[in-house]
Amino acid sequence: MRSFCYLNFLSALRFLALQHKKILLVDDEVVIGEELAELLASMDFPTLAVTSVDEALDAIDADSDFTLILTDMRMPGKSGADLIRQLQAMADRYFEYVIISGHLDAGQELAEIEADSVKLMRKPIDVGELLAYLDGLSFAS
Repeated sequence: MRSFCYLNFLSALRFLALQHKKILLVDDEVVIGEELAELLASMDFPTLAVTSVDEALDAIDADSDFTLILTDMRMPGKSGADLIRQLQAMADRYFEYVIISGHLDAGQELAEIEADSVKLMRKPIDVGELLAYLDGLSFAS
């Protein structure tokens, strides 16, 4: 029990100390991804849009500044949940996640992901809600 509490404590400390540098937006709908990435970049949130889990993993391998992942839940091939599980397996990296989904059962899928730092937002995305959420996070200057 003591080791479980200690691990949760360490996870909470990493979460509180995390300063984001870049956002990675993963959505198979190209227009939605590009437009949202442009909007976020115009609001001083550096953002790259990709269209698949494989592209996301390549981007993360190439750039360690990605720490906030905004991902669609359902995409052809691998899902947003698959992406989160793969990123959680990276012992040397820590991420926060926003799952964006229009499916009513996304909350159930989210419950299956063991992550303290996952937020669910519904499609169509409420830009005001997203910006308010981002404003509450810590971003490096």
